[in-house]
Amino acid sequence: MKADILFDEFSTNLLKTSDVLYIADNPDKYLMSKSPLSHFDGYRSIYSEDRSMIITYEPPFIINNYDSPSVPPHGSEGVSEKEYMATWLLLKTQLYLCYVDFPYQKKRDDKIVYRPMEKFTGKRFNRKNIPDIEIGEWIYGLMPANWFTDTLYVKKANSEKYSPYSVWQRKHYLRMIFNKGKLVSTEVMANNTWIETLVYPRGAKEE
Repeated sequence: MKADILFDEFSTNLLKTSDVLYIADNPDKYLMSKSPLSHFDGYRSIYSEDRSMIITYEPPFIINNYDSPSVPPHGSEGVSEKEYMATWLLLKTQLYLCYVDFPYQKKRDDKIVYRPMEKFTGKRFNRKNIPDIEIGEWIYGLMPANWFTDTLYVKKANSEKYSPYSVWQRKHYLRMIFNKGKLVSTEVMANNTWIETLVYPRGAKEE
């Protein structure tokens, strides 16, 4: 059995983390090409030295989202490369780490989540004057990502449950350049797409 499948540059070549970004008080979630914490060696195992505890996960490829109501829309979440997920906030031009979650585990006590992160980065969470804004995650505090001098590629997550995935694939993404945690430039990038013919084993069931 053969099927022509549409692939896109962002999902296939750039998306490498489950971390998410929110921009100011915009409630839209953005997927990220990589975690700003990847600047540090060992960022995947901050909370566990046992590598077997680091759960990696890539959302299953679903040809038709609307045929699988129990599955989140493809493009609504990133690729998990570590046991925790970090939420980032871009406030004016400053990038902040604002929340840490363990999606595959029960909620951990704040003391054993945020203190190790502060020790690991050498930065502190500012829990005073937290902005009163609504984003998709709870804001624990604001840790400026002053260590981050690099480029991020981000794309608004897919929230259209009953829309063909190909519609989201063809939408643009952003290239953001940071210098010491400060956004210095943003560029809109066309998301290149291409079609590949995949061959399924006889009797395989399409999802």
